Amino acid sequence: MRHRKKKFLLFWVLLLLGGLIPLKYFLTQMEEHKIVENYLSKNNLLGLSISKETALKVSDQVRKDFNIKESSWVGLNMNERPFLREDVATLLTYKEGVCGEGTRVIVDLLNRLGFDATRVTFYNKRLQAEHTLVSVVINEKEFFVDTINSLPKINTLLREHNISASDFDLIHYTDNITDRRTLAEESADKKRDFSNELEYYWLYSYTATPYTKLLSKLGFDVRIFNFDRPSHLSSILAERPNSLMFILSLMGYLLFFYFLYQYKRRKNNIYS
Repeated sequence: MRHRKKKFLLFWVLLLLGGLIPLKYFLTQMEEHKIVENYLSKNNLLGLSISKETALKVSDQVRKDFNIKESSWVGLNMNERPFLREDVATLLTYKEGVCGEGTRVIVDLLNRLGFDATRVTFYNKRLQAEHTLVSVVINEKEFFVDTINSLPKINTLLREHNISASDFDLIHYTDNITDRRTLAEESADKKRDFSNELEYYWLYSYTATPYTKLLSKLGFDVRIFNFDRPSHLSSILAERPNSLMFILSLMGYLLFFYFLYQYKRRKNNIYS
């Protein structure tokens, strides 16, 4: 009898300890929510209209606040970044980083204000990521918003024009060779209005889901470029690592509970 009581107690202790992990991420995300709301309120960004002007105002505020000189940073270490990168609370606390960090903050701020925003990365001809910025869609029309640590001419271009993925005029994959030739001929006749300014940026990819980084961790030397804009929900979670970890750890906890419960029930059946 005493032995069964010990097992019963162990069962609940394991459940309690397992539940602490998702609880930790949930509470951390709630704290981040307060920090973000305070930042929006402090800078008079709440209650603004869903427009490009508002998106630029948010971007300008972050550009103004963030220190991009790595030699003077006190909170961030670019050589020891976590896999999911620093969360928005950390970034708004230290206000340090380059384009990737700026994008995380701006995308999260815009999404909290009711925008449909996600991250997009520009690549050079060597397939190296050169700049990460924000894609915004309003009334089914997309435009890019600059973040921080960018070339002045690119910032000016994005402010004055509605640059989007369509300006890259990529030829999407088709298995039909005749279609390939036709598309190539049609593309050759086109010239981007901003080809001179964007010539350094050869390719774009929506990087809310870091496919290349995930595969690299698994040992695959491949590059994946995502030309399909991700869903709004995945864009939100991509910039909130604590929310993502809460969901994953909660799923793990529920699976753990299920298998532990099944094991306990099987044991009880054996002894009954």
